[in-house]
Amino acid sequence: MKPHIDKVLKHIALVTLILSALIMGFILYELSLTKHNVARELVEKAVDQTKHELEDFFNPVKNQLKTSSVQAQMKSIDDYSLIDYHKLFVPVIQNYSQISSLGIATSEGFEHDILIEENSNEWLTREVHIEKTGFEEFWTAYKINEENKVQVDSSWVSKARHDPRSRPWFQGADKELNKLYWTSPYLFNTNQKMGITVSSSWIDPFNPDRHVVLAYDLTLEYISDFTSGIRPTKNGEIMITTGDRQFVIGMPREADHDLENLGIADSVRQKELLEVLNHEEIGEPFVFASEGENWWGICESFELNDEQSFMIFAALPENDFLAELKQSQRLLGGGFAGILLLAFLVMRSHNKQIRNQKQLRQKNAEITAQNKLIASKNKEILDSINYAKRIQTAILPSDKLVKSYLDSSFVLYLPKDIVAGDFYWMESKGDFIMFAAADCTGHGVPGAMVSVMCHNALNRSVKEFGLIQPNDILDKTRELVLEEFSKSEEDVKDGMDISLCVLNVKTNILWWSGANNPLWLIPSGESKVKQLKADKQPVGSHPGNKPFSVHEIQLQKGDKIYIFTDGLQDQFGGLNYKKFKPSRLRKLILEIKDLPPEEQRLKIWNAFKEWKGDQDQVDDICVIGVEI
Repeated sequence: MKPHIDKVLKHIALVTLILSALIMGFILYELSLTKHNVARELVEKAVDQTKHELEDFFNPVKNQLKTSSVQAQMKSIDDYSLIDYHKLFVPVIQNYSQISSLGIATSEGFEHDILIEENSNEWLTREVHIEKTGFEEFWTAYKINEENKVQVDSSWVSKARHDPRSRPWFQGADKELNKLYWTSPYLFNTNQKMGITVSSSWIDPFNPDRHVVLAYDLTLEYISDFTSGIRPTKNGEIMITTGDRQFVIGMPREADHDLENLGIADSVRQKELLEVLNHEEIGEPFVFASEGENWWGICESFELNDEQSFMIFAALPENDFLAELKQSQRLLGGGFAGILLLAFLVMRSHNKQIRNQKQLRQKNAEITAQNKLIASKNKEILDSINYAKRIQTAILPSDKLVKSYLDSSFVLYLPKDIVAGDFYWMESKGDFIMFAAADCTGHGVPGAMVSVMCHNALNRSVKEFGLIQPNDILDKTRELVLEEFSKSEEDVKDGMDISLCVLNVKTNILWWSGANNPLWLIPSGESKVKQLKADKQPVGSHPGNKPFSVHEIQLQKGDKIYIFTDGLQDQFGGLNYKKFKPSRLRKLILEIKDLPPEEQRLKIWNAFKEWKGDQDQVDDICVIGVEI
């Protein structure tokens, strides 16, 4: 009789378990769906509100700039008097609190700036004309009397700090006429406050050879006024940063740093905002845990134009909007009651469960031991690879050494894995500086092993055999590499592609040889890349090996040379998942060629990251740029 009763009870328990599971599943689904929808609406509403505030901040200024640009063209700049400038532009500063000052400049080196002296009613103008008066600033302090006439209080002259045509807002607007250009945020010299400049340019109707640029300086401290006041929920936070997420533009409510110094975003006190700051995906709400509490976050982009944008971050604690979910929690109570009933029925068969649990614990112990063994082996492998990285890093020239040999240069080195098959090499011998970008077969550990062998062969060719000509160095390096591989019974086809330069620092004569990798040259004052083609053979085993050729070039001061491996060109990415290609790299280098070396390196690095996106890096990358 008892076995029969147990069988019936087991059936009842099974049915109860199934029903409880269905109820709990439905409740959890409904709860999750409701919570997700509420969270999405709240974070998206917070971002939309912040976007509206930003649009209300920037759009009136953009519209006013367009209007003022049209008004400024009604008269020749040569005919403007102090009162003309005052009538046209002072109302703009008075009507828009975010505008701290403005300036109008021409392609002839003329600039006229207007600003109001803080804590007084005096207006200041600064006028400079580089081509006529040189680097002198003519300052005037004045007031407007009741008859709307100018009363000059004082005038003085000081040394000008910049040629107006060299200012970023002038150069940016002058590249594309009649379009707005936004600078990156920077510290204003006039009031030592952080801000951003918007400018627009046009051709002077009265002088077709003259370009005119009008610019407004916007103080960004007002953005923190509305970000610190936005309260999407009781404890929710809003923050705005620069487009690269480096500096805070709009402060959260409890910020602990000063906007005038453009606070570092990573230093914000709210760790929930830091979690959202470090989240890569844009425009999609997500949930994360902080101190045992669930938070919802979102990061969204606010673009002023194609070059300049801000990032909006919102972090909302889930407990702020859980009141409407109490009814769902009561449903969970009913599900829990069903679980209790199930537990009561299951207790009748606890002896069998205990035996099964014991067996399960034994299995778990075995699995845990295996996992520990695997983890230990994995750690040993990673430790070995990381130590190999230290060795490989040690043979690469240090930044200090590179700058001591080539002070106007940069090296961008991005291994795909912990260790790499790409490497860069540099040696000095008398008046000659030798440097190269090399790509060995493969990447990771195999590529690193080949790179160490090839690096050693290059050093021997120069130090042991005393070679200087790049073609002789490559011929000897190939001989040494093949000699090492010949010791193996297997047919090893590994080798190295390389672009090798030897520069005479006294005569500026460059000798160059290449194995599959070219050299790009941009002569001073030109905007076209000249390519020296490499020999179509590697430094290694190759059918029909022949001596490497050498090119001799007389370089001039200001000439720029670039050598690189094929990793960047072969990177897949972009909207259509295509290769970066040499043409895109050529265009990028022409755009950045006049920047300082470190800025060129950062521009190439950022272009690579933007192109790669979420895709994996396909190969090691090495790019070297040198200016004579």
